[in-house]
Amino acid sequence: MSRYDPSETSYLCFARARREFQDGRSDPRSFLEHCIERIEAREPEVRAFASLDIAAARRAADASALRYAAGRPLSLVDGLPVGIKDLFETEDLPTEMNSAYFKGWQANRDAAHVFALRRGGALIVGKTVTTELGMAAPGPTRNPWDLRRTPGGSSSGAAAAVAAGMLPVASGSQVRGSIVRPASLCGVIGNKPTFGALHPGGGFGGTPSAGHVGMLAGSLVDCWQVTHYIANTVGGAPGHPGLYGGPTLPPPRRPRRLARQYTIGWDKTDEASQVAFDAFLDRLRAAGVEIVEPRGDADFASYEKLTCDANQVLFDIMAWEGRWPLLYVGERRPQDHGPNVLGPLERTRRMTLDEYRVALGRREQLRAAHRALAGRVDGFITLAHIGPAQFGLPPVGTPWYNDASSVVGAPTYNLPLLAIQDVPLGVQLMGFEHGDEDLTAVARWMLDALGAAAAVGEV
Repeated sequence: MSRYDPSETSYLCFARARREFQDGRSDPRSFLEHCIERIEAREPEVRAFASLDIAAARRAADASALRYAAGRPLSLVDGLPVGIKDLFETEDLPTEMNSAYFKGWQANRDAAHVFALRRGGALIVGKTVTTELGMAAPGPTRNPWDLRRTPGGSSSGAAAAVAAGMLPVASGSQVRGSIVRPASLCGVIGNKPTFGALHPGGGFGGTPSAGHVGMLAGSLVDCWQVTHYIANTVGGAPGHPGLYGGPTLPPPRRPRRLARQYTIGWDKTDEASQVAFDAFLDRLRAAGVEIVEPRGDADFASYEKLTCDANQVLFDIMAWEGRWPLLYVGERRPQDHGPNVLGPLERTRRMTLDEYRVALGRREQLRAAHRALAGRVDGFITLAHIGPAQFGLPPVGTPWYNDASSVVGAPTYNLPLLAIQDVPLGVQLMGFEHGDEDLTAVARWMLDALGAAAAVGEV
């Protein structure tokens, strides 16, 4: 692909295609065939998919086309070609999780969000590559913007499939940075909704109290509408109220104040990326947005200090909650797991319940500090990664900027607004619990106002 420029880059937009289906200018089969052409052209080098079922997708597209011709589409996602992260179950494709242990394993059911998508007429094109068990060694996927670089992890295949123009949307999940980070490195929209906003059922996850289901998309409108549809079809996680907001993309809203976050990521960020982000903040200020620096306010400084411990809090929570299923699969056939799984398994064995309780207390302290700042700012702004994607396949990037938002459980976007070394670097925008719709309105304004209007999509 050519050099990345956020002001010029655009990807597939299903919202635009859907209007063409409705007025007869196109149909779901034609849109799918365009995706298939891109898959045939780019998949051999990008390797975003763990498995594909083109024939099934074509059959579903033909059925969808008949519904549109009759004026009776099932939903906003009818005819949508979508990829499913290979940590989630699908009744008609294997769920192998990039793990020798699960080689050839296939569930007899769909995960909750897959069930919702299929019920609404979406076309399940394939399963996208993830890291080993979603936590360890990377798969073969390469970054579409520079094949020498990592696409991130663990939603690497999802981000790469969207960035390569093979799909408009793919599902992802995040415990630390597995939606926001690959979205940043591949230059697409990534959304980690409020914790529990989307039902996590049918997925392999060793950290259920921190695992978020979310979407990676070429446009903000697709990301929001697909997320909303899933949430209103299968609801949120049990005991959670689901996603708040309407089915249409909210109008843009300029934020009044945004708090800058440094976390432990800033000192690890390369100079070029630091300079680019500081210039980006200047552009926000010039557009009338006040940027609150933590060192100038005691409450924000205290909160910032707590975020610097977020990675350790997550490590401890992951270690205890991973006792099942990670200990089960790790001890049953240890020869099936690489060193990047066996290391965390050993930590899991050593973790105590008392240590887990301490970690939960520290998490609640950070969440309480975050909630206390609601009303004082409209959100939090920082980089989504410490720089552009690293060279080589073994690295998957770092989640240093993403840990705090994952611990807090607040809605978070990657916005593809920066370019370093002619490849993407995203900006992370975090809001407040259940404020997903408002954060989306701020994200829309930011994309429109700061030179990435194409990423909004055709509304």
